[in-house]
Amino acid sequence: MSIRRIAVLLKKEWKYGSRGFFFVFAVAAPFILTVFINLVFGSLFSGKPKVGVFDMGHSSIVSSLKEMVSVELKEYESEQSLKKAVERGVRDVGIVFPVNFDSLLERGNSPPLVLYFWGESLLKDRAVAAASVLSRIRDFSGKKAPVNIVSVALGKEKGLSLKDRFIPLVVLLAVFISGFALPSTSLAEEKQKRTLGAVLTTPVTLRDVFAAKGLMGISLSMIMGTAVLFLNTSLSGRFGLILLILFLGSIMASCFGLMLGAFMKDISSVYSALKGLNIFIYGPGIVALFPQIPKWVAKVFPTYYVMNPLMEVSNNGASWKDIRQEFFILLGFLVFFVVLVGLIAGKTRQQET
Repeated sequence: MSIRRIAVLLKKEWKYGSRGFFFVFAVAAPFILTVFINLVFGSLFSGKPKVGVFDMGHSSIVSSLKEMVSVELKEYESEQSLKKAVERGVRDVGIVFPVNFDSLLERGNSPPLVLYFWGESLLKDRAVAAASVLSRIRDFSGKKAPVNIVSVALGKEKGLSLKDRFIPLVVLLAVFISGFALPSTSLAEEKQKRTLGAVLTTPVTLRDVFAAKGLMGISLSMIMGTAVLFLNTSLSGRFGLILLILFLGSIMASCFGLMLGAFMKDISSVYSALKGLNIFIYGPGIVALFPQIPKWVAKVFPTYYVMNPLMEVSNNGASWKDIRQEFFILLGFLVFFVVLVGLIAGKTRQQET
């Protein structure tokens, strides 16, 4: 293999490959899915309930609410404008503080407090907003709650939100759709157009071609994997370890793509194979969506040894010692796949010449 020839071929891959459907899809799909999941199951920018207030008497409770990090507060100039904001869903909860609210509290009275709720707001947002207001009122009045609530988590596994359970699947999609689909479709397209045989009449070897297409998939795979982890706030302080796992996962994805592209004769065959292999690639991410499924099921898939160490380090702050067993299993898979790609490249060379 020649580094110079690989560099020339890689430049060609980026120049012409970036115009293809799968390149656009590989870039757009993880971003669209990330935004969709955050909008449906969380918030891309803030998970806080949106609270609106209309203060008739300059209550100090409103000032103290602005300091709370659990709610996103906005003041309105009239009760009517506050009601309209809640009706449109701009605010989850609207609160009207009456005149002399603070002085009535100081006298020991119980002044009325009007709360408006948007009909489609989440129950948790309503509860957080109400609890925040009551907490500030208690602090102001000096009255303590009559009970002390102690929260006890039951069960062996910590509960994950639906959004958190989707993240492994999105990460797998970002890493493998780039590394897997791009090399396979590019290689099959060159075979279909019979340009691969023409290239091999030059000093370029098939290993150079495989290396260039593989590097194309690896580089885009790492970029997309890092971007998706960043968007989902899953990048921890062990950034170097995350990049290493992403790099190894990208190599695995490219090996899958090169093997598939070498066996398929045209793009249509690649499309059909990609659909059939989805469960093989994204199986661990699908298992992660359903905690009832035993964890050993996910370990059957090679891609589990990319997804799980990546999630453990990025989300749970795991160290090298925590993931080293799975890391070495991943290395074993990679050695096997790289050797297999080398053998397939030699066989493909005989078919094209």
